[in-house]
Amino acid sequence: MQRLSRQHPPAAPTAPAISSMHRAVRGALLSIALATPFQYALAADAIGTGTGSSTQARRHFDIAAGPLGDALNRFASAAGITVQMDARLVDGRRSNSINGNYTIAEGFAALLGNAGLRAIEGAPNTYVLQPGATTAIGAGAAAAAQTLPVISVNAAGERENPLGPANGYVATRSRTGTKTDTLLKETPQSVSVVTREQLDAQGVESIAESLRYTPGVVTQYGNTDLRYDWLTVRGFVPGRYLDGLRLPFGSRGYSQPRIEPYGLERVEVLKGPTSLLYGQGTPGGLVNMVSKRPTTDTVREVELQYGSHNRKQLALDLGGKLDETGELSYRLVGLTRRSDTAYDYVNEEKTYIAPSITWRPNTDTHLTLMAQYQKLSSQGGGGAPVLPANGTLYTSVYKALPLGTFAGEPNFDHYSNEQYFLGYEFEHRLNDTWTLRQNLRYGETMSDTKRVQLFCLTTTCNPTSMGRYAWAFPEKSKLFTVDNQAQATFSTGPVKQTVLMGVDYSSERSVYDESALSPLATAFNVYAPVYGTYNGAIPAVATHIEQNREQLGAYLQDQIKLDRWTLVAGGRYDWADTTTRTVTSTANNNVKQSDGAFTGRLGLLYSFDNGITPYVSYSTSFQPAVGTSRTLQPFQPTKGKQYETGIKYQPDGSSTMVTLSAYELTQQNVTTPDPINTNFSVQTGEVRMRGIELEGKFKLQKGLDLIASYGYTDSKITKANASGAGVNTTGNRLAFVPRNQASAWLDYTVQNEALAGLGMGVGARHIGENYGDNANVYHMPGVTLFDAALRFDFGKVNPQLKGLRMALNASNILNKTYVAACLSSAGCYYGDGRNVYLTLKYGW
Repeated sequence: MQRLSRQHPPAAPTAPAISSMHRAVRGALLSIALATPFQYALAADAIGTGTGSSTQARRHFDIAAGPLGDALNRFASAAGITVQMDARLVDGRRSNSINGNYTIAEGFAALLGNAGLRAIEGAPNTYVLQPGATTAIGAGAAAAAQTLPVISVNAAGERENPLGPANGYVATRSRTGTKTDTLLKETPQSVSVVTREQLDAQGVESIAESLRYTPGVVTQYGNTDLRYDWLTVRGFVPGRYLDGLRLPFGSRGYSQPRIEPYGLERVEVLKGPTSLLYGQGTPGGLVNMVSKRPTTDTVREVELQYGSHNRKQLALDLGGKLDETGELSYRLVGLTRRSDTAYDYVNEEKTYIAPSITWRPNTDTHLTLMAQYQKLSSQGGGGAPVLPANGTLYTSVYKALPLGTFAGEPNFDHYSNEQYFLGYEFEHRLNDTWTLRQNLRYGETMSDTKRVQLFCLTTTCNPTSMGRYAWAFPEKSKLFTVDNQAQATFSTGPVKQTVLMGVDYSSERSVYDESALSPLATAFNVYAPVYGTYNGAIPAVATHIEQNREQLGAYLQDQIKLDRWTLVAGGRYDWADTTTRTVTSTANNNVKQSDGAFTGRLGLLYSFDNGITPYVSYSTSFQPAVGTSRTLQPFQPTKGKQYETGIKYQPDGSSTMVTLSAYELTQQNVTTPDPINTNFSVQTGEVRMRGIELEGKFKLQKGLDLIASYGYTDSKITKANASGAGVNTTGNRLAFVPRNQASAWLDYTVQNEALAGLGMGVGARHIGENYGDNANVYHMPGVTLFDAALRFDFGKVNPQLKGLRMALNASNILNKTYVAACLSSAGCYYGDGRNVYLTLKYGW
């Protein structure tokens, strides 16, 4: 009989706990966290703009030269005003650029230059663009001005909010790459953004699905796990963040939350080391999910969905003002779902609700309280059953197993998860230079898993005669995190700077219990399953782990602009401690680790007028490694570094974004078997990644959008020692990393009046051949999958049906059966089959 093996996920990122010398600093941070919003809110009205008049106060504006209409829209959004203009006045005209502190009148004068136009104030905070000498005229003169036909510009909605929805498929701004409101083309590192419109058009049902068309991102188990979104970014498990704050992970990775995409505005991937701004993490990058937030615009949407495997879903999205002035606004997002799956005896029941409220007492201050609760229950264990390689990956001797094959016990296998988060985002603008922010969240995730899994009784691993074992592995995690930021925006002669200073802190407590593996007495034929041979008893706990991880970090970043050049430079120092207590039947070990690390990033880019921005960057990362060597010395953190160069293309005012990047990424201090005693590890291993990624999003013409991407990755284990069995992985490829990825999605909305309201999309995605293990034993062939969408807006043909929309989405439309992952001879997973969902939405 082979040794029973636990099917754990890939190596989990670990995080540490603050030592005693930092307790005072932590206490001060907690005091700030509790007091800051209320102190600033009370002082906000007194500080104001410094003049008591929003039109006379100087504020900082940074608007690039470009089409005059677009520049005026961005200026209006930043100033909080409305501009009314005849489109004929700005057609074909270009604006000057402005970057500095201006009153509204000065801003108009600088933007309009010699255009022969002037802005006249009519109603409060409303300006009308007129022919005449360039100036901004007060309300007294407005009465005498000649009135032209005008169109109104919604100031709040014209400039893209990096925390809100983007216009179409193409985002222009983000906070993920710099923690400041920065143009994506001026961020010297690769950032991919999946917008709300793309999520809707592609019928996305999970975070893993949302990134199917993003190069460099791989879903490890083919999007078949209802419990978690297992991903790799540039070969490594990414950090997972919600609204810029780290999410729980636990000691083994089973208490990480699953975030509902219906509650998001966008999903962003920052590729490469991210430690400068976020602290410890793998060098591959991070995924940041941006929640739907309160809005002063009215949001009313109800959604009904039905589809494959008897899926039934009801969702609700409400938002708007709570008072006439908009000082208080809210958002309420909720969802409930009941569904079977492609796998026998596996189902899903889910409830999700996310309320939030924003208080904005003046234009310089806002406080947003955010909460969410989710409960998930799944008979059958919550994921695709684990199957043998014979009968899935290898079918020449043993015939292929059906996709729905279930190898567990229907009355035993079960997964449950309960998670909640509560926090706030606070921002106050002190004056024209300084802005203070604080983001804080506390969350808990509680998961419980019971499964019966296969193991091989013989070396040939015959699917007609397999062994099975029962085990259970509940995990709980509690995470508190706070990020304090001070941002200064100013100019020194021709040099313009945005300086960000921050101190963040996180504390995670997790408890994990893993049962003994309890073999079932009866051999199991996977082709002809017979259930009911297990009495359902939960095996006794064999391993108990309590882990406390804390991190305190201080960071400084400077974005320096001189003419067309932008330099982004920053550094950070982290104190990270971990205490891990492991209890087994034979041992009670308590390991304490204290780590400190300096990380940073240096990036340089040049912006051409035509929208082309070449860039180069160097960035580093660190990640604590839990454990000890043969001599009982705690492991040092793994270190990562990346060189990246590329070109971004995004013309001002266009709906096009193209990024071409090339990188070399190295991780050092990787654990590998100790050559003296292979039961222990040493940190002499190294992994290297080299790659090229191309991602483009285009509006080819009105109603026609294209997303296309390609990724080439050369992964290599450059240093490793032989295992106890004599296996050396040096020179092998890293698991879950295909050499080639490619995808394309074409979306068309019919422009013919006779077919008004009709839209459709079609996509193809190729995942190249790859390995499921670092020993490169289990080789998975490449696969190409196709997706499609059809939608109809009833309001386009009948005004009485305005707000009623229908969408039909299908993934893997050819129902291709493929193996998404194979970790061992009894550890293989089928990828997701065809799924078709019909969604009916009504907004009012």
